[in-house]
Amino acid sequence: MVDRVILAMRASPDWGEFAQDYAAGIPVPATRYFPAHDLRFSRDVPRIIERWNELSPVSYFECRRRLRDIAEANLTKVERVIRVGWPGVPGVLEELDEASLLLFYLDDDDWFHPDLVDMCEEIDASSIDVAVFPYLRLAASVTTFTRGGQPTPHAVGRYEPFKYRYCTNNYGLTARALSSGASLLEHSSASQAGVDLGFVDLHVDEIVSATSKTPCSASWLPELPLEKDAFDRYIRTYIETLEALQIPSALAWVEAPLRETLVLFREVCSSSPSAAMRRPQVRSNA
Repeated sequence: MVDRVILAMRASPDWGEFAQDYAAGIPVPATRYFPAHDLRFSRDVPRIIERWNELSPVSYFECRRRLRDIAEANLTKVERVIRVGWPGVPGVLEELDEASLLLFYLDDDDWFHPDLVDMCEEIDASSIDVAVFPYLRLAASVTTFTRGGQPTPHAVGRYEPFKYRYCTNNYGLTARALSSGASLLEHSSASQAGVDLGFVDLHVDEIVSATSKTPCSASWLPELPLEKDAFDRYIRTYIETLEALQIPSALAWVEAPLRETLVLFREVCSSSPSAAMRRPQVRSNA
């Protein structure tokens, strides 16, 4: 039985501060937000962000702030979890001592099922290192990632296999794994640790999380057109793809953050910040 579920937020820029400064005319140079040491990100990202700010009435920083707020509204509905920033994990683990637990790392744009704790409580955390779940990626190409790309209940979009042993916000670490001393904060290093240390995984066929990969996600920014008409078409294609989704009733928790995300991106490609926005209707399968 799992006694505690912990959601530990990875580090992220202070988008609220940057959005406020940018709106006030205070420069927001790349040194304030771009991790130049991290070679996973294209060196063109700061230039693309500058162009975004020229093309859209919603600054890149404001867009990221609002996406963070949408995710935060979702997380407040996840009952009975312990929430902490990633530097606070050792203290929480010490306080819980030998409690049977699962810890999920997440980013500031990730969403979780409100019944996450109930969905995890029957897992025998004493006999495994990592509980691994399928997850949704809501983007211009909607995907459900699963082990080996196999079908799973309530999937949305196409199937793809996990690209790593553990991915983004879909792996719950037990106390046994966390006591290994391995680097488990990022999915790539956690996946390698799983191989190196012979972690025992339990694959649970339940979707408990979703990652919202919008046009302003750092990994997708290099795909962004840099001319106004093409930019707007690109954003509208993203919106139309997500509007057309058939959301299974079991995933109804996705509807509210998805709806608010689409409202935001209609503003992103509008002609002015005050343009009237149509609230999109996300269809649900009862």
